[in-house]
Amino acid sequence: MQASTFMQVAIDSARAVRGRTSPNPWVGAVVVRDGKVVSVGATAPYGGPHAEAAALAGVDARGATLYTTLEPCMPFEGKRTRPCAEAIIEAGVSRVVISLSDPHAPVRGQGAAFLRAQGVQVDLGDGSEAVTELLRPYLKFRQTGLPYVIAKFAVSLDGKVGAPLAGITWLTSEPALARAHSDRAWVDAILVGSGTVLADDPALTAREAGSLLARQPLRVILDGRGRTDPAARVLGPGALVVTSKSSPQWRRAVAATGAEFLELEYGEAGVDLQQLLRSLGQRDVVSLIGKAAHPSSRRCSMAGTSTKSTPTSPR
Repeated sequence: MQASTFMQVAIDSARAVRGRTSPNPWVGAVVVRDGKVVSVGATAPYGGPHAEAAALAGVDARGATLYTTLEPCMPFEGKRTRPCAEAIIEAGVSRVVISLSDPHAPVRGQGAAFLRAQGVQVDLGDGSEAVTELLRPYLKFRQTGLPYVIAKFAVSLDGKVGAPLAGITWLTSEPALARAHSDRAWVDAILVGSGTVLADDPALTAREAGSLLARQPLRVILDGRGRTDPAARVLGPGALVVTSKSSPQWRRAVAATGAEFLELEYGEAGVDLQQLLRSLGQRDVVSLIGKAAHPSSRRCSMAGTSTKSTPTSPR
């Protein structure tokens, strides 16, 4: 269903905080009275107010309509904020328009049912297609427990990823580099293989105009045999080295940088990527960029993940 004018405002608000709320979904909400927007809210970083609470804060919402991109939450074990469905009832909202039901098991269908039971009119589906696309990583994560994988690669018109003998190792442009850093700013993790680290020595940080952003993705290095140089730029705090058949001496040197280790099974194709994705999901990694020039990214897409392909740069 195409989004209404007011739901589009909520969608735009959600898009502005994409990825910054993980593992919570990025949600937007709008309070409307007499055909006019009264207030707009978006989900705060994890542990902060949800979109509905933000939109209702400090306004008289009695008899108003609330538009929200995702079903309002309900109480569940471990929840850190007040349930939005209860806040909506207390605020006196008379109608709630919801784009999508939340696939999270403790909430799914219950938020809408609770509101209806309290006499609130609930309409579902406004802008559902746009919100499904916007929340695709979160929906994938909640439905499978696995991160949503974005395969990023650069390829020439003749199907090549570079021509080292001719001195051509970087095919992309400055706009593509800017796009890469824009994506890094909202995803939870970046995955590369040891071959990429050895060839490019990437930092894998999210930067804007050359400056590090406050929020940085987890840097995941797939290195089953322990080939990464302990002096590599990618190592240090915020790095997770996935390994199997590596020497204790190498591990000690890498651990001294502040990097963490994750030891997984090793098979004919290398480190078990399905096991890796499950482990990352348990760490609340909702979205992941994989460098597709490395076989690990192709294997990620075969491991049962949703994959999106976009251009990238190794820097």
